[in-house]
Amino acid sequence: MKLERKDLDALTAELTLIIEKDDYLPEYEKQLKAYQQKAQLKGFRKGKTPMGLIRKMYGTATMQESVSKILGEKINDIIGGDDMQIIGEPLYLDEGQAPVIDHTSPQDYSYRFEVGLEPEFDIKGADEKSKYIKRIIEISEDIVDEELEHAQKRLGEQKDVDDTIRDEDIVYIKIDDKSGFESEFSVSFDQMTKKAQKAFKGLKKGDSLKLDIYDLEEGMSEDDVIKYFLKLKKDDEDVVIPETRKFDSEITKVTRLEKAEINQELFDKYFGQGQVNSTEEAREKIKEFLSSHYETEAVNLLNREIMHNLVNSNKFDLPAEFLKKWISKEQEMPEDQFESFLEEMKWRIIKRKLVKKHDIQVEEKEILEHFVQMVRNYSPYIDETTLKNTVFSLMKNRQQVNNAIEAVSSGKLFDALREVVKIEEKKVSRDAFNDRVKEINKMAQ
Repeated sequence: MKLERKDLDALTAELTLIIEKDDYLPEYEKQLKAYQQKAQLKGFRKGKTPMGLIRKMYGTATMQESVSKILGEKINDIIGGDDMQIIGEPLYLDEGQAPVIDHTSPQDYSYRFEVGLEPEFDIKGADEKSKYIKRIIEISEDIVDEELEHAQKRLGEQKDVDDTIRDEDIVYIKIDDKSGFESEFSVSFDQMTKKAQKAFKGLKKGDSLKLDIYDLEEGMSEDDVIKYFLKLKKDDEDVVIPETRKFDSEITKVTRLEKAEINQELFDKYFGQGQVNSTEEAREKIKEFLSSHYETEAVNLLNREIMHNLVNSNKFDLPAEFLKKWISKEQEMPEDQFESFLEEMKWRIIKRKLVKKHDIQVEEKEILEHFVQMVRNYSPYIDETTLKNTVFSLMKNRQQVNNAIEAVSSGKLFDALREVVKIEEKKVSRDAFNDRVKEINKMAQ
């Protein structure tokens, strides 16, 4: 096999793969013998069909398969190899003009591809001179109060109330319109639009009002209103959607969450039997949990800071026109999405260089551990048998395995980078921390 390369510019090249007869003929003959052994044609015993007849029947298709197999293996070697640092996948240049395979006259076959190439550059922002800030959330007494109240709400009970509607109440509504239309549903007061909240403020169970059902819950589409409030199916030809926006409605019930009392029963249910025996111990337990949780959040944000800085600090060109052609083979992509794609591609290139530099390896047991944790996060109470079966199924899915390798390698890379760069810890409020997260998210868009 021969590989010829012609550089089109600094970031694209044309590759010509020449598959010679000696490359594919051994595989071709092997496959024909396999067909011969399996063939059971009329007039011949199984495995005794003359090879000439086998060639006539299967020759062209088998030779095509043999050539294609070698071609695919070589393309995969080029994509995964380090010799040329390919971006994306090679684009076949002779679409519709592929060589004609003739088993009666074996030849050398040529295939041309265009490839995108990674640029050469030295990475900035990932050495011992690089400085980053790790933001540590200060755990104030107010935050502890909020968490303790969350425990009270979580273990509290919804109870019917007869007084006027308040924040966080659940309002049950019955539509009983003069047109004969009826429906019943419930809405959280906090999820109502400001206009609807103003209409319901001061009302209580048994009160009636003219309700604009399409301006009742924040962010609810017209289709959702029809489905969940009117209980109709828009695509059902037998269903008539009422034209009016306002309906005669009655508040049939109002429920309010009654928080659990702070006592030993709450401590046992929320923290575990006998783990906490006083309010002071509960507050300390909450601080321990928050410290661990916020440490994880701080590391995640620091990783995002490092990634963002690496992408911004390392300026290099990409084979944009090649990438547009490569993407268009699969889907149409708007210009703004393409720009975001280029930024993501830059990070992939930087990451690949850093993974190689720090010799990041992903072992099979790490992939298994990743899947186990992923499944447990989704289903915390899953039994061991179901867990093992689910993980085994994920291990057989190539795309899932690739995603796991990407996640594990990213985690190990950031672990390595945090050991190298200079990190200054800075205590911040929770609001300041969340504001920085929003800034980073906005920058990534």
